[in-house]
Amino acid sequence: MLATARHIYSGSAATPQPTFNPNYRYLRVAVGKQTAFMVLGYIDQRPEGAVEVWYSGNGEVVRLLDGRLVGTTGLRTDWREVRFSSLPAWAGDANGAAPKTYQRERDMMPGYRFGIRDEIVRTPIAAPQQTALAGTAGASLRWYEERSVSHPASASLPPARFGVSQAGGTPRVVYSEQCISNDLCMSFEQWTPSPPAPVAAASAGT
Repeated sequence: MLATARHIYSGSAATPQPTFNPNYRYLRVAVGKQTAFMVLGYIDQRPEGAVEVWYSGNGEVVRLLDGRLVGTTGLRTDWREVRFSSLPAWAGDANGAAPKTYQRERDMMPGYRFGIRDEIVRTPIAAPQQTALAGTAGASLRWYEERSVSHPASASLPPARFGVSQAGGTPRVVYSEQCISNDLCMSFEQWTPSPPAPVAAASAGT
């Protein structure tokens, strides 16, 4: 599966995009002004749902469950394991709807910080003015913000934001901004490469 990561690119936002292989699914990851494209290695079927396992060219791994981070490997701070309770679905909420709450428990490394508990409140919000979106119009998505209170408080995180597409009738997270720690925040965007430009037809008589 790591062989798929050979198709990865990373660089600044101004660097031309790589040549994408249509046989792979891609995730555009932004950390500050740096961007990278990760490749979907496989789907891990778990009782709580399908977990997408994404690989970078350097071997870092990001795991997403319905758009939410549930594990990382190879970063300076990693979430080794994540567990949820009363996790709400993305369907049915509109801006102004009542907030929903759920619980998350996570294990972090380094430091052997196990069993960190987050009380999370999810609220529908208007489309934000500033995001790292590059392939989708923000106004076409339904937006949510998640704020958490952590135990211990030293493990608290900045708010997360999620952009959910309703295309096809099934809500799907296509963009999110999530923090693993106070100093490591990333955006994730499901990336659909543009089709290659058509090759010009040869001139008559050539």
